[in-house]
Amino acid sequence: MRPTFSAETRRRLQEHDPKWHVKAILQLICTILAFNALILFADATAITNKYYVTAYNNWSDWMPLFPVLISLIYNPVTFFLVLLRRRGKPIHPGWHVGFHFLIWALGIPSIVFSVGWGWFWWWQPVYYRYRNGSIPCRGYNFWSEPCQPAIYTVGRIEIAANVFLGLLIIFEFTLFFMACVALHKHRKATRQSRMPARLSQLQYNRDPEAHAAEQPPAYAPSQEHTPGATPSPVTKYS
Repeated sequence: MRPTFSAETRRRLQEHDPKWHVKAILQLICTILAFNALILFADATAITNKYYVTAYNNWSDWMPLFPVLISLIYNPVTFFLVLLRRRGKPIHPGWHVGFHFLIWALGIPSIVFSVGWGWFWWWQPVYYRYRNGSIPCRGYNFWSEPCQPAIYTVGRIEIAANVFLGLLIIFEFTLFFMACVALHKHRKATRQSRMPARLSQLQYNRDPEAHAAEQPPAYAPSQEHTPGATPSPVTKYS
């Protein structure tokens, strides 16, 4: 599929960042992963609030919503902003470094707490039944699926959501690393572009007398003949 933006925009994108295709694909993947993770974590939070209003680990379901929501907003907004508003002129790489670092830095503790405090750790099999086949929901059977079906639904949703979140963290770290490289190149190019102007300033924006005083003395041949020394051509033939 050919891009629909203008040739000038494509030229600017290629000129400023030859790897913009790779970054655009990574941003698209992050947007899809963030969208799926957002729906799943929001669903898990809603079910937990419905059946276990005072559940101690409900915060572990809505905590991942912060990095997921930031990624879902930042990646498509910056991509379309560069294409439509800036006509291919890139955003300062410092913005990408800051936001991608924020996303994966929040995502790591989010996935740690979401996995560590997930409802799926409470799953357990049915230990005993009555002779007629019914299951008593007390004692060791209390957290079994027939007695607590909601935590099994939430647990499955949490597992799927954390898979999307883990992939999102990996791709966001990749974008963060690429943004750091771009920032380093941007600073290096900025220093190189300022160097000729600085040299010109040092060369011309100076007091002529101070500049002349700093120069080494010019060579001037002696006008007098020294005994035992070879006379200079100036002294000999003048």
